[in-house]
Amino acid sequence: MPLANIESYAKDGAVADKADLWTYPETSDGWYRIHNTIKAEMAKFSAGIAACKSPLEAWQVEALQAYWKGHSDLTHDHHKHEDEMFTPMLKEKVNYPEKLEADHEALTKMMAGVDAAAGKLAAGGDVSALVAVFEPYRKTMEAHLKEEEEIVVPLMRAYFEPEFVGKKVEEIMKTMDKTLMGSFVHHQGSKKDFQAFQKQEGIPSFVWYLNFKACRAKYRAAMETRIQALLTGAAPTKKLISKKDLALAMKVGETAPGKYSWKITPESAAAPATAGNAT
Repeated sequence: MPLANIESYAKDGAVADKADLWTYPETSDGWYRIHNTIKAEMAKFSAGIAACKSPLEAWQVEALQAYWKGHSDLTHDHHKHEDEMFTPMLKEKVNYPEKLEADHEALTKMMAGVDAAAGKLAAGGDVSALVAVFEPYRKTMEAHLKEEEEIVVPLMRAYFEPEFVGKKVEEIMKTMDKTLMGSFVHHQGSKKDFQAFQKQEGIPSFVWYLNFKACRAKYRAAMETRIQALLTGAAPTKKLISKKDLALAMKVGETAPGKYSWKITPESAAAPATAGNAT
């Protein structure tokens, strides 16, 4: 739904007149895409937990702990980018909702609770304590991400030029940890899907071969392999990177071919959002 009274957020005479400069829909924005990635990892972790029957085996404990660590790293990295880059940027022109910053603090505390529960997992035990803290975190995170999409993304596009924001996105992509970047790449879909994002952001196509493909493989070997193992109930014997070998992990949340419960897909054809029709 449109963000009502977008001009009312203005600070120090800032004008919400930049939305028409954006040539792709909000749902194709990098903000939505990294949120999809976070939601995908949460869905997969939840599925991995559900697949574990008591008593836990040592390899299951390792897989759950490693996957949570990877997801935690991704989420903290994303929050760091928001807190240190985008929130200060937005505050220059808009009155930024205090609740969104408070949410980060609350989520950090919830993640610490999951850290503790994951750290206490042990062979011969069960996942009940982990579920008790992870699922509330997941629900809270999903609500927070939705709120950012409905408020922050329209504000950013209304008050800032795409070129200005693009420089910050470029900085993030150049410095992001390769495994975390691999998760972002992997959860966009196919090579074709990610290269469409590259084109959108003005990233040369050859960078796929120089960097992004290897990042995706690194993520699959480190993270997706563990979800596949948990879902099959068999300890991993090697690192997996092919779609065929990771079939179960890659189908988590699938509602139809190419459609996922955790994924808001870019609109196939849409006019740029404006202050009046931002969603």
